[in-house]
Amino acid sequence: MKRIIVVGGGIIGITTALEVSKRKIFDEILILEKDNELGSHATVRNSGVIHAGFYYTEDSKKAEFCSEGNNLLRKYCLEKNITINKCGKVVVTKNKFDEETLSLLYKRGLNNGVELELFEKKQLYKYEENAKTFESFLWSPNTWSASPKEVLENLKEDIKSQGIKVLKNVEVVKGDEKKVFDSKGNSYDYDFLVNCAGGYSLNIAKVLGLNSKYKILPFKGLYLKSKEKCYLYKTHIYPVPNIKQPFLGIHTTLTADNFLKLGPTAVPAFSPENYSLFRGLAPSLSSDILLTQLNCFIHNNFDFRKLAFQEVKYLCKQNIINEANKLTNINLNEIDFEWYTPGIRPQLYNIISKNLEMDFIIESSENQLHILNSISPAWTCSLKSSQYIADKIIDLYLK
Repeated sequence: MKRIIVVGGGIIGITTALEVSKRKIFDEILILEKDNELGSHATVRNSGVIHAGFYYTEDSKKAEFCSEGNNLLRKYCLEKNITINKCGKVVVTKNKFDEETLSLLYKRGLNNGVELELFEKKQLYKYEENAKTFESFLWSPNTWSASPKEVLENLKEDIKSQGIKVLKNVEVVKGDEKKVFDSKGNSYDYDFLVNCAGGYSLNIAKVLGLNSKYKILPFKGLYLKSKEKCYLYKTHIYPVPNIKQPFLGIHTTLTADNFLKLGPTAVPAFSPENYSLFRGLAPSLSSDILLTQLNCFIHNNFDFRKLAFQEVKYLCKQNIINEANKLTNINLNEIDFEWYTPGIRPQLYNIISKNLEMDFIIESSENQLHILNSISPAWTCSLKSSQYIADKIIDLYLK
């Protein structure tokens, strides 16, 4: 019996298993999930924004996957009657420097096949009358919102219908090219293994023998969410980001069910699941992460010192509101916000270049494929990236 094991039951693991099942190469597809539920981390803790794909350089996997991934995910949501908000997005500027970056993003979007428009300020009221910009703005009609939890529930039904086997509470701790072992000493044979373990994918890759030039450097995304539904805006409002960093800055987001969210932050975290100060710390990872953070702070690699000081201030709710107020004519202090479920971006840091990795990273051995740096817009890209992953699996397995 030919068996493929998928380590990790988040959205990338689930969609990969589903795509592999369509190829009918393996007799059994087995998902090993360390938690007692599928998709309990980034899969449901993301913003729910279906990104269009204009932030990324055209030679990147993010650019390759995001535009078509956007189309596939929007189509999936419509077919499954998942709660969506077809709100679109405006990207606005604060100064002349932002205007130059906005033009660059527009060119990237066109190169990436994104439906995107660049307009002068005088047109802004047609798209979002409560946004403000310096001279011009981008309009992205296909940047929608969807319910991450509903997407997950539908995907779980899909894997049931395809006969894909799922084992929960199975934490892979070691292995070789033929089998993996969990924390209870159980072993699982495989013909091929794909590592989709999200924040733990680098750790899984290392215990399976992959030499790496990366370390994990996680960042916590904190959001504020309005206590009541908000109908003051028609679209998402995003600032022009610092394109040297993989973060999009504090922005306003309309949820699929019409609440208003502000954020996210990019506060340094101490593990891939460090959702609150002492929650989710991983003894096997946290000390190394802290040492990496200290090293980056001392040497100011990728301007980490400035980033850390900038983001830590957002632990204060008012500072998030103040930053979001720069995007809009509405005084957000008049809306009642509360802290919302945080998420963790399991960012990879390259110890050779001393920079954060901006793109998805996919590495392989003879019968293993490791999906690393699976960060935003991984949720948007999931249906497209799983097609690419399935093709790579078949190439490696059948060669």
